[in-house]
Amino acid sequence: MAGRVDEVHVLGVLHKTPTAITRVSGAITRYDPDVVAIEATADAIGQYHPDQRDAAWPPRDELEAAAYATAHDYDLCLAGIGAGGYDTDIDFERLDTEIFTDLGILDPNEELTLAAYYELDLPTIREWRRETRDRAPEAYEAVIGSRDVEMAGYLQALADHNDIDTVVAAVGVQHLTGVLGLLHNGQIPPAKVTSPPIAHYRLFSRDSPHSRA
Repeated sequence: MAGRVDEVHVLGVLHKTPTAITRVSGAITRYDPDVVAIEATADAIGQYHPDQRDAAWPPRDELEAAAYATAHDYDLCLAGIGAGGYDTDIDFERLDTEIFTDLGILDPNEELTLAAYYELDLPTIREWRRETRDRAPEAYEAVIGSRDVEMAGYLQALADHNDIDTVVAAVGVQHLTGVLGLLHNGQIPPAKVTSPPIAHYRLFSRDSPHSRA
């Protein structure tokens, strides 16, 4: 599950899964981006600064995979495009189970597992989002809609930067079509087009055998 708007490649991932790690690492290798942008806060990307801790391999999640790549590629930067926490009483697992059953992704009384999310394509993600918005509008706006706008604004700012040609981004799978739609349609409020927190780790010099530069 992925899409592209110009040279911004957006992956929809299930956070902290082996597949997310593989897809982010593979996209960095394939597209050779200037920036890898992860749905994570400034504090989260800052934890991998050399003064704090080294990103290890194998990584625990897609953020650590991106930080590891950043540390070993002199020209690669890491951006955090995520928001902070949210407050909602909605049980999204229960809601997803109901929606996926109604959409025919799950059989009646079938338990929701990660496998169900791997069956999604872009049209189904759009249906899933519409159903979530219709059934829990306030929670949808707090957890999905407003975050779509924030992440799309960050990505647009990166795309507009003169020194950035290619961006690889990883967002939660339910955000994928929302972020892509905002980037494609140019409907991001100007006030939201702001530069995200960016880290340059650069553990090795450009000519080091440990650096990809």
